[in-house]
Amino acid sequence: MRVLVTSEKDIASQTIRNVLIEEHGFLETGDTFEGNPILSSDESTLLITSTRDMIFCNHLESHFNAEVFIFCSRHRAESGQPALLVHSTGNLGQEALFGGNPQQLSVSTASLVAVALKRLHKEQADRRLEAFDVTMEVTHHGPTTMNTPLLFIELGSDEAHWRHEEGARAVAAAALDCARAPFAEDAVIGFGGTHYASKFNKLVLERDLHVGHMAPKYAIPGLTRDVVLQMMNRSHETVKTAIIDWKGTNAEQKAHLLPMLESLGLDVVRAKRA
Repeated sequence: MRVLVTSEKDIASQTIRNVLIEEHGFLETGDTFEGNPILSSDESTLLITSTRDMIFCNHLESHFNAEVFIFCSRHRAESGQPALLVHSTGNLGQEALFGGNPQQLSVSTASLVAVALKRLHKEQADRRLEAFDVTMEVTHHGPTTMNTPLLFIELGSDEAHWRHEEGARAVAAAALDCARAPFAEDAVIGFGGTHYASKFNKLVLERDLHVGHMAPKYAIPGLTRDVVLQMMNRSHETVKTAIIDWKGTNAEQKAHLLPMLESLGLDVVRAKRA
C-alpha cells in the first residue's frame, strides 16, 4: 500500500487533494485519520490528511503499514518563483529548523524521485507551465525518524501558486505515478552544487540515473562520516556509488569529502564523467 499525504495546514496540499478527489476518483473509505476521511482510488493507494504540518509528520507509520509515503506539499521561497519540485528529506547538519532531528536522514527512494521529476517535466510541457521551474532539491527538512521510504513533491513558491490548479494537477499526476511505479534496485548519492540540483537533474533526465540523498556544496564542510553513511544506508535502493559535482565543489570541500567516501567503500564518480 502506498499513501499520499496532505495536511490541513498546507494550502498547496489541499489544492492538490481537491484535484485528486475531483479528477482521479479518490473516494471515502469510511475510515478516518486525525478526524479527516481516508480516501482511496484502489486497494493499493490511500489519500490521507493530517492536522500536522507535513514536516512534522513523523508519526505516520504508527498508523499505516505503507510501502512509501508520498507527501504532496507546498514549497516556499522568498523569490516567489513558480516551481514544481521533488526531493528526499533529512537534516544534513546540526540544525533542524524545519522538522526532524539534527544529522538524521529519512529513507530515500531515488527511483520514485526520478519518476516524479520526469512526470513534472512532462506536465510542465503539456500544461504550458513554462514559467515554472522543475527541479529536484537536495536533502532537507523533516520528517527524519521513520523507517518507511518517503519523498516530497511540491508546488511553489507563494500563496498564489499554492492555489494554482494547473500546477496542482502536475503534482497530482507525479504523485500518482509514484503510487504505481516499481522501485528500482540501485541508486546513487550526490555531493556538490547548489540547493536546486541542476547537475543531478541532468543525470536523472539524460542518463536515467536514480539519485537519492544529495548534499550541496554549502553542507559539505559540516558533513560527518555518520551522515554520509546514512546517505548510503538510509535508501530503499542499494547505493554503491557517490557522484560529485566536480565543478560545484572546491578543493577544500573535496579534501573533506573524499576520504569519507573512500573509507565507506563507495565508488566515486565525477559528474562530468557520469
